[in-house]
Amino acid sequence: MNCLKVYITPSKEPNMSFSTDPVLPIPEMAENLAHYALDRERVLFALSRVPKTDSIDPVRVEYEIHILQILSVGWSISYYMEAHSDKTALVENFWNLLFEFSQNISSVTSLSIGKEINYFQVLKERMDTYLMALSGLSGPTDPASVIGPAFAQICETRGNVHVIMAGTRIFSLAVEGVKAYLDSVLHAAAHDGVRGNA
Repeated sequence: MNCLKVYITPSKEPNMSFSTDPVLPIPEMAENLAHYALDRERVLFALSRVPKTDSIDPVRVEYEIHILQILSVGWSISYYMEAHSDKTALVENFWNLLFEFSQNISSVTSLSIGKEINYFQVLKERMDTYLMALSGLSGPTDPASVIGPAFAQICETRGNVHVIMAGTRIFSLAVEGVKAYLDSVLHAAAHDGVRGNA
């Protein structure tokens, strides 16, 4: 179940300059966003147009696209909450939940393959890789145009248009979902305040 759908409302140009307290407690917002980051439905959608060929390792691509989705949600929270007083609390709660998830994944994976795996460390390494790719941006360039090719390179399918599009798609979906969620949750609080003062 997509936990973010509850609060998403249509908005052509959401105002991301939040100054109100959220309508939900920060831990609950973080939990919803963590569920969103781990949702498999969007991953399958993003992978749906990747052809099955010998040049593409489907296991590797699916593994990496899950990581990209998590990082995209985390990055979006920091970006859209930049000027909000609750940014630090929300970011910390979100990554604490992902750390717990990573420990479980690490334990299960280590047992199954017989060697130590630190999934949270993998997340940090991939974050560094994507941030390095984004550091080359200049002007009003869409970050997705850089993330897609970087994703394909990580998957060892450099230049493959299908893998590039899959990475671009999951990044864009994650960013749009977080933006809409934060806009609706925080603006719902603002609207409640207006009604309460009427």
